[in-house]
Amino acid sequence: MRILIYGAGVIGSIFAGKLAASGEDVTVLARGKRLEELRQNGIVLTLPGVNKNEIIPVKVIDHLTSDDLYDYVIVVMQRTQVDSVLPILSQNRSENIVFIVNTAAGYDKWAQAVGSERLMLGFPSAGGERVGGKVVYFIGKRLMRVFQTTTFGEYNGKKTERVNWLIKTFRRAGIPSVFCDDMDAWQKTHVAMVTSIGNALYQFECDNYRLAQSYDNVCFMIRGIKEGFSVLRKLGIKTKPKKLWYMKLPVWMISWIFKLLMGTKLAETVFAKHCIIAKPEMLCLQAEFDSLIAQSHLQTPAIDRLRKNILSQKNNRNI
Repeated sequence: MRILIYGAGVIGSIFAGKLAASGEDVTVLARGKRLEELRQNGIVLTLPGVNKNEIIPVKVIDHLTSDDLYDYVIVVMQRTQVDSVLPILSQNRSENIVFIVNTAAGYDKWAQAVGSERLMLGFPSAGGERVGGKVVYFIGKRLMRVFQTTTFGEYNGKKTERVNWLIKTFRRAGIPSVFCDDMDAWQKTHVAMVTSIGNALYQFECDNYRLAQSYDNVCFMIRGIKEGFSVLRKLGIKTKPKKLWYMKLPVWMISWIFKLLMGTKLAETVFAKHCIIAKPEMLCLQAEFDSLIAQSHLQTPAIDRLRKNILSQKNNRNI
């Protein structure tokens, strides 16, 4: 199978590197400085605290034409970038296009651009940061899977052979992956969580360790998440995956769990550093979730207070 990773940021680099290392035929679409880095050095991955690099050669292109055919085109980019590539993807004739993009706005626009029969969805449990030309990375395994596992699904919710192949291929590459029959609900649930977490971090200039020292602010963050889940329930949207059952526990109990989590290197990599580089995307996600709040007609005092943190960042021109 020929796989194109459309986007060479942190997640795209992790996916491309691991899939290529497992023997898949992988091409990466990149531009600018990143394009030259990949051409000269390949994908360079390293685990945090480990003085050993994984160097994986990959094929690289800088644009996609209508006649460039791949078995899977995996689009890995921030929400604010995806609209600009829809015309390109609409002209390309590859049969399977997988959007690994954070959104709470649904997929109708993407389905109109590429065709509902080609559209697949996913979301990663992976992250890290680019340091020079290499990616210091993690992949969601073991305990991390309590919070999130790399997940794939179909636009129509069915479990098909092509989604099964994708899941098995990612697993062979060392990326635990599962199926979801309602990716829209899954992603709306995810956005309900990450907007409150991100907005709590913005109060502390994205310093997760300082947030972890403030039990009261962690509690407020959990109240925001719970309000977000209430919005989804009011709209008839199930919270997914089911393993998030622990969010039904009392605020004080969940807060102690998240207080411990926020004081870790993992939280620094997964949440804090991402919030620093992805403020425009976080603003976009907040706006998308605000539309859901408006539709629900619910009062969300915790979300309203947390939202002020990212809006003050915008007004201070830190974005």
